Amino acid sequence: LTADSATQITLASNYQGATASGQVYALFPTMSLARDLVASVQSLISNSQGIADGPGAGKFAGDVVKQGDEDTGLSWPASNTVALKAGGTEQLRLVGGGASGAAVQTAPDDVDGDTKLVRMQGAKSAALSRFGVYKSPSVNFDIDTTEPGFAGLVHDGNPGTWPRPSYGAFVYITTERTYYSSSSYQTATYGYTSAGTPNMFRQYVRVRSSDGIWGAWYQIYNGFSLLGTVSQSGGLPTGAVIERGSNANGEYVRLADGTQICSSGVGSSSTTGDDTWVFPAAFVSGQQPRYLILPGGTSGTARFGTWVTGDHTQFTYSVYGTDGARKNTYCHRLAIGRWF
Repeated sequence: LTADSATQITLASNYQGATASGQVYALFPTMSLARDLVASVQSLISNSQGIADGPGAGKFAGDVVKQGDEDTGLSWPASNTVALKAGGTEQLRLVGGGASGAAVQTAPDDVDGDTKLVRMQGAKSAALSRFGVYKSPSVNFDIDTTEPGFAGLVHDGNPGTWPRPSYGAFVYITTERTYYSSSSYQTATYGYTSAGTPNMFRQYVRVRSSDGIWGAWYQIYNGFSLLGTVSQSGGLPTGAVIERGSNANGEYVRLADGTQICSSGVGSSSTTGDDTWVFPAAFVSGQQPRYLILPGGTSGTARFGTWVTGDHTQFTYSVYGTDGARKNTYCHRLAIGRWF
């Protein structure tokens, strides 16, 4: 409609008249429309401000979950604490620089499963409970340059300073940091076999300083390595602790410190000249061992032996009685010296 004057208006649609029937009509509130509109706008502004100040600003009053999977999401179970949950179970909780939850080791010896987050105090247990790596000869893996934390089976055809000569063995190598930089502690364990009982078990250790220089390998002795062939390099033992052997010339014992003891018994000594004993194992060249002859005898008689000459391979001796004559008698012979 239009207001034509202070006393007249014009309708936009013609008036149908009081006698018209079947006409469309409606009632319009006139006083509340503006008020309701203002209230709705104010409510919208208030709700929008809450969203803007909360989720819109990255702040949530409750858990954040996936629609249709409401037991999985992100939560804040306590002040300064955040957690991830899945299937209704708290998998990871972070608070104060530490972690806990179903996805984290519960104790140092908790090594079940391959996907758990490892605690610092349980790192070694977790690592040693799993398969190590394998290094074949073709990969050219140098055991002298292994980083701390390495553990695996390494073929001794790879480069590096090995504790034993290469003979196609698979050796379990572990390298642990001892302090800082390159300082490390390394072990080499021989005796791996894919099936059956290992026929040899030997373990060696060495230490690397922080400037990257390795010390010599030292063997850790056990029931497998105590007896066997002794050997040395630069005066340091590299083989067994005790070696024992025998042949037609007698018996010998060699110790890892270099000591050698040879012994033999002979049925009779000569009455016509000197006897010579060739040692069952030669002593080190240039050093004369100590000789001992222990002659037997009958009751009431005395015998003594004397050595004439000798070197590191043999010695010559005779047996006499108190009358100064050579005697034919059973003798024990002993020589003590060094094999290196």
